[in-house]
Amino acid sequence: MKKELSHRSHELKALGWNQEDLTRYEDLWDYSQRWGLINLEREDRQFLKKAEKLLPKIQNKKISVKKTIEEKSYYLWLNFYLEGINIFSNSNLPKNKHGVWNLLIEEEIKLLKELQPVMGLPDTLKAKNLFENRKKLIKKAFSEFDAENNDKVFNFDEVLNNSEKDIGKNWKSIIEKDPEANKTFPIIDSANIEKLRSAIKEDLSLYMKDNYPSLKKDL
Repeated sequence: MKKELSHRSHELKALGWNQEDLTRYEDLWDYSQRWGLINLEREDRQFLKKAEKLLPKIQNKKISVKKTIEEKSYYLWLNFYLEGINIFSNSNLPKNKHGVWNLLIEEEIKLLKELQPVMGLPDTLKAKNLFENRKKLIKKAFSEFDAENNDKVFNFDEVLNNSEKDIGKNWKSIIEKDPEANKTFPIIDSANIEKLRSAIKEDLSLYMKDNYPSLKKDL
């Protein structure tokens, strides 16, 4: 029988055990796990064995551990780019200026944590089309939030191709479908950061909820 990882008083409760017996079972179970069944009084050992006989046996099945969103390849890919862009920004942006790309990726990562999509193949296929949203939001940054081009640009392709980190084998450039994005690096004044953040979050959130299969409530 597979070793139990926690007591099963909730199952005994469903079988009609009263609270006094449940408490005794939990205390004896904890004691036996810490000190061993042999150190219990005979009466207490019999009590635990009685409980075990009533409970269904735990099948020795292989347990599949579900990955957290932070462990998913898509999240790691985004975070890889964010780290690279942040390093670049710290050395190459004027004072009181902030990169639009930093905000785009930061907000998408926050939404992944908030909405918790599965980010399996169906979701990631839809996520590939986010390049259109990013392109539109960058244009909005110029037209509505006084963005301007930084003197130095971040090379999205180079940072992936030349990375010495253990990156995903199937990772591609974040601007794969929009290579023109490699020619500019838009920046905005610190005073406009929160307004642009809000616009980015609204846009990306709507897209994810409308398009990611795992987030569609009617499925």
